[in-house]
Amino acid sequence: MRLLIAFAFISAACGGWIEDEALRLRTGGRVAAKPRRLTVNLDAEPKSRWSFLAKEPGFEDYRSKATGYLEKYIPASLLPIVNRIAESLEFAYYEDYAQEMQGLASALNLSVGEIVLINLVYQVEGIGTSCAKVNTTGPCPSKQQGPGLCSALVANGPNAGDAVWQGRNLDWDLDASLLEYVVEVDYQRGGKTAFTGVQVAGMIGILHGVYGGKFSVQLNARDRGGSVVENLLEEILLGGKTPTHVMRKAMETAKDFDHFELFLLSEHLANPAYFVVAGAQHGQGGILTRSRHGGHAWRLGEPQAMDPHGLNPQPDWFRLQTNYDPWTAVPAYDNRRQPGVANAADFCSKGVDEDCVTKVMTAWPTKNHHTDVTSVMCPRTGFMSTVVWQHSPAAETMVV
Repeated sequence: MRLLIAFAFISAACGGWIEDEALRLRTGGRVAAKPRRLTVNLDAEPKSRWSFLAKEPGFEDYRSKATGYLEKYIPASLLPIVNRIAESLEFAYYEDYAQEMQGLASALNLSVGEIVLINLVYQVEGIGTSCAKVNTTGPCPSKQQGPGLCSALVANGPNAGDAVWQGRNLDWDLDASLLEYVVEVDYQRGGKTAFTGVQVAGMIGILHGVYGGKFSVQLNARDRGGSVVENLLEEILLGGKTPTHVMRKAMETAKDFDHFELFLLSEHLANPAYFVVAGAQHGQGGILTRSRHGGHAWRLGEPQAMDPHGLNPQPDWFRLQTNYDPWTAVPAYDNRRQPGVANAADFCSKGVDEDCVTKVMTAWPTKNHHTDVTSVMCPRTGFMSTVVWQHSPAAETMVV
């Protein structure tokens, strides 16, 4: 009975694309695949850390596919700004990452400017494309368009010894030419993995990742990622950092969860973002809402001080985040929040583990026709399971 009531509530509250059976079937038709796994040696000189990609099996066509993708989706009007960034890498990026980008360009037979674009693609890919394709908060009122965003869940059980788990959906609708290059990267020191990140090959930063015994993190877009031109100028003129790079740098440098959270809340960003974090200890986790220069945290077990009207009620033991400020109402055309909250409260009510988090993240509409990657992480153990949702030609023909 509880499930029926929740389903009726969700259906009435959401509407639009969420009720489109063809889109739901299309989503179910995508094929699960495991990503490639790579290893990067952080003890090596930065310029040589990615040199192995020059001979990595499966990367023979990377250059042609990457350049084709950039020509298709990146407006020519942005190229002069990107070239300026390429000329001043060590100001726009952390010094060692700037050196990595130079080495990566050589390994993949690309220009430094092209590597810069790949590292910015999460921020600029949507410029000039339709609302249905763009990774944006809208407006996309048509029921056939829907999201193109991300969802996150961080949760722990009621007992003090219960681990914190994190679920991550990357709803990018990434072009198939780059989807095959979504990779898990083991970043190692002393021959042992320190942390694992998920990214698109060619990126220096991570889209999400986990450090066993310490923490995990993911990036969700905020405010459509901000103004693209303003973001690029923030990097060139003011030294704002790309959020994917900031997450990796936090993984590399933070000594503990508190330091990790503080770094993510305070580092100067090129564009607004949400960082969703979890720690190795019970109760460590929450949503970090970031502007370029500051941030606000809504942690597990804490009230939402910025939501006095109760627009986003959630139990103390989990936080679910999509792409809207957690103290505001979501738009009617993209209400993934309420179904996600209802599913988390139902599926994980008897305990939080890999199975229940996976069930939440793969339930419609949290997993939808734009979802490219689903990961489940546990920072206490360093566990991460990642699925890349490959396009199925048969499923794509379901929507007319």
